[in-house]
Amino acid sequence: MSEQQDRERQVAPGGQRRTTYYDVLDLDRDATPEEIKAAYYELARQHHPDVASQDAEMAQKFASVSEAYRVLSDPQRRRQYDRSLPQKSYPLRRPTPEKIWREAGDVVLMRSDRFGPLNQAMQATVPITLDGDTLVLTMPGSERHLAGHMETAANRNSILNALELVAGRRLYFRVIDGTTTEEWEQLKHVEEQARSRRTMTGRTETAPGGPGGPSAKGGESTWDELIQRMHRTYQQLPRRQHPQAKSRYIREALGWIASVDEELRLREGVDEDVHERMLARAIERLSAIVDLPAVVLALELDALKRAGEV
Repeated sequence: MSEQQDRERQVAPGGQRRTTYYDVLDLDRDATPEEIKAAYYELARQHHPDVASQDAEMAQKFASVSEAYRVLSDPQRRRQYDRSLPQKSYPLRRPTPEKIWREAGDVVLMRSDRFGPLNQAMQATVPITLDGDTLVLTMPGSERHLAGHMETAANRNSILNALELVAGRRLYFRVIDGTTTEEWEQLKHVEEQARSRRTMTGRTETAPGGPGGPSAKGGESTWDELIQRMHRTYQQLPRRQHPQAKSRYIREALGWIASVDEELRLREGVDEDVHERMLARAIERLSAIVDLPAVVLALELDALKRAGEV
């Protein structure tokens, strides 16, 4: 079906967007039978003739709700009805972190028109929570090397635009090492303490996301700032298609990693396990940027440290 045909199916006579049975029940297209039933009972109680017997508008609303439920509660009728609708309708009416991320992935794939590393990375990523305007995500360790594909400038913008379309408002995203909301809260607490220490020592924090971005609202950890710097520098690297330019960049980036590694190890109260995970994450992100195995970069970093070159 052409884009023109798809648009025509979404528009009712007079140029208005077609009201669907899902709209009537205030549901998304992927609503479960349980959600359909719950929405129907809630609306039916509000608009039942016993409640508003003299109100013609309420009676019409009850009839619409009943008709929507009659179709959507029957699997066969619902399948037939869905075939008459456009594929997607945004923004989501009842967004959850899982729905938002899944639909954003579909939008990115649809716009790119091909399945690539970015789509693979998004499929491997799991939502944890939606905290204000930040969608907090995690990625299994075996897939962590894919995370860098979501941080390049072009790919990050593609994801942000898809999130805004799906959610109906500007959202940001952040991939963390934890897997629970509790670990996310702990990370925010640690970053708040670090930001307070920097403020006390006269250091100011630059927000990679710009005014109003995630850094301006909650701050980035030192490792996150480093990763942003690596991506930003590589995007601006002249003649990066040449191996010699990439080689110089790798050596410079490994120097940054070594400096952060040394700086953080000298701080009091450093959690060794967390530090090692963050160090591994930085190496894996660099691996994704330069398309080299992470273990090769780790060996090079170790060799540079031993030689005292970083």
